[in-house]
Amino acid sequence: MAFETEIQQIRQLKSDLLRTQAQRVLAIAFDVSALIKLRIQTRGENSQNEKLPYYTPFTVRSRKAQGYQVGFVDYTQTGQLWASVGPRLISEGDGKVSAVIESRNQRGKGILDKAVPKRGNLLLASEEELKIAQDAYTRGLENLLNF
Repeated sequence: MAFETEIQQIRQLKSDLLRTQAQRVLAIAFDVSALIKLRIQTRGENSQNEKLPYYTPFTVRSRKAQGYQVGFVDYTQTGQLWASVGPRLISEGDGKVSAVIESRNQRGKGILDKAVPKRGNLLLASEEELKIAQDAYTRGLENLLNF
């Protein structure tokens, strides 16, 4: 009887893991999004941890005149761009879930698209950020499995 009970518990656990998988992936994607924003807004670095190409002289003058920092490129003035950036589930099924980090509005999408030729895709995660996310996801699963 104990064996059948354990089998039923394993089936229930599998069902619970599949049912909550999208929530867990979305939570990790929110964390990755926050790490990307932190990297750019505090260090002005791309996903390879290289400084983003600097502002044009006109932009430097304009930012200084408005009281914004000019030590590195941070894509922060009004805060609207980074407030619009976050994860969205793009697919779910067959035990697989995918999410993308993107701007939720056209203005933000335009800013990010315009950045690509000079600064690349700003929303790519660094290896360190991906490792942090993978470790957090693994710890979450281990907690659920009582390891």
